[in-house]
Amino acid sequence: MTPSTPSAHDRRSGWPSAVLFDLDGTLVDSERLWLDAIRSRLESIGAPASSEVLAGFEGLATIDAARALSRVVGLSAHESLVAAELEDLTIGAFAGRLPWIPGAEEALGRLRREGMPLALVTSSTRRWVDAVGESVHLGAFDAVVTADDVQQTKPHPEPYLRAAALLGVDPAACLVFEDSAVGVRAATAAGCRVVQVRSDDHDASRPTARIPDLRAVTGPWVASLRADAPALP
Repeated sequence: MTPSTPSAHDRRSGWPSAVLFDLDGTLVDSERLWLDAIRSRLESIGAPASSEVLAGFEGLATIDAARALSRVVGLSAHESLVAAELEDLTIGAFAGRLPWIPGAEEALGRLRREGMPLALVTSSTRRWVDAVGESVHLGAFDAVVTADDVQQTKPHPEPYLRAAALLGVDPAACLVFEDSAVGVRAATAAGCRVVQVRSDDHDASRPTARIPDLRAVTGPWVASLRADAPALP
C-alpha cells in the first residue's frame, strides 16, 4: 500500500487513517537505559539524580538532554559532545538484547495485518534506531521519522506532522502511542489523538487514553477510540 492509497479503515467510522508510534519506552524498554545514562552523567559530577530530576529527561532528544544538563548543572563541555556521550553510553547498554515493551511486537503485527498504515516517530537519531533494530525487528513501518529528519524534535509537533505527511494522511485522523509527557505534548500539538503507554499518571499529560503496555491493542480497540473521545482529566 502506498501513502496515497486509501485503506479500508478510511471508510470505517472511527478508524484512524494511520497509527504512529514513539520508540523508546513505548515499543522497546530502552527509556530506563537512557535514564541510567543521564543518572551516570549526573553522578559523575556530583549532581543530584532523583527520580524527579530524571523524569525531566524522559522523551528528550540527546541534544536537548545535553542542553538540559547544561542548564541544570552548568556543564562546561560542548553540548554536542555531551549528546554524543549520552548516545554512546545508552546504545552500548543495548548490547543487542533490548526487549519489546509487553505486547508491542504483537500489536504491530495485528495492526499490520489489518492493513493499518504505521509510522515510527522518535526523537532519537537514525543511528540509535539502527542500534535498536539489532535487538528487535522494526520492519512493520511504512514511514520512519527520526531526529535527523526534522528541524525541531518533540515536544514540537514537527515530527508527527512530518510522519502524517509522509503517509499522506491528516494528522487529526491519526492515533499516536507515546510514553512521555514530552511526546504526548508533541502529538497533541500536531492535532493527533494520543494513547499514553505507562502505568502511572504522575505527569500533567492529557491523552485520549492511558494503558500500561500494548497487550490490549488490536484493530477493534484502536477503532473504539473515536475522534470525539474526550481527553483524560
